[in-house]
Amino acid sequence: MEKNENIFALCSVFSVWPVFFMLLVCCLYMKCAVLFFFSTLLSVGVLVSCASAEECASSVPLVIAHRGGASLAPENTLLCVGRAIALGVGVVEVDVRLTLDGEVVLMHDARVDRTTNGHGRVASLTFAEIRALSIVDSEGVVTTEPVPTLAELLSFVAGRCQVLIEVKDDDERGVEQAVLRVVEACNASAWVSVQSFSDGVLGRFCSLGASFPLEKLMVFKLPFIPYIFDGSLCRFSLEKYSYVSSFNINHRFVGKGFVKRLQSGGKMVKVWVVDGSSKKSLQFVDGIITDFPQLWKQ
Repeated sequence: MEKNENIFALCSVFSVWPVFFMLLVCCLYMKCAVLFFFSTLLSVGVLVSCASAEECASSVPLVIAHRGGASLAPENTLLCVGRAIALGVGVVEVDVRLTLDGEVVLMHDARVDRTTNGHGRVASLTFAEIRALSIVDSEGVVTTEPVPTLAELLSFVAGRCQVLIEVKDDDERGVEQAVLRVVEACNASAWVSVQSFSDGVLGRFCSLGASFPLEKLMVFKLPFIPYIFDGSLCRFSLEKYSYVSSFNINHRFVGKGFVKRLQSGGKMVKVWVVDGSSKKSLQFVDGIITDFPQLWKQ
């Protein structure tokens, strides 16, 4: 009897393992299930719908060269921006960060490692240290291009197109005041705008009396409830963002219904970051932020 009970207990343990395994699999795929849920909503039109190509083709979106047009030359360089302008783009988008000594430079990442031949955090390096570096292209080849300052970029563009400045820093070091000083010194207020994922950054620009447009970066709006995801969940209303001129949304989650709501509220809608394969399906937005402006200008 005791032997049989031991065998029964052992069999019971082994019979439970498949259940635990299935529970583990379910937990691991929970995130995938959430993504599938949103994908389903996309397909049925809760987040995005486009009845026909003809309906979507009612307007031509503004082409915005992401990171200056990153497929044209090393990102966030004057060479890259110059080539985008030569294509006839309406807007170039660049990323800015503040150096240790308060210079506003063009740099996407918090560190210089990926895009230059140097190492370290932008916030921990002086401008002289960053100026001594050379830009590295997408294939790892060291170029003769330096890391430009925002002032150099604005002087180079000189109003030939709009400039959309993405402020990457979100801290108390005063990047907002620094950007404002540069824009005013270059007399560029009429042809620049600023975007950020951070409500804090946008709010500080607003409080400082920025005279140029402010644009809210976000990933998506949750269906049915007044929340958006911009890196974290935050409450959404047009009243809350009354000072924002444009909502710039991840193109995978942009919804035609939400776009119409924003546009009806007097806001523009731009989508990021798009290749050249979505020309017909994204004609209902106001702007296309893309690494490949040459594909959208054809």
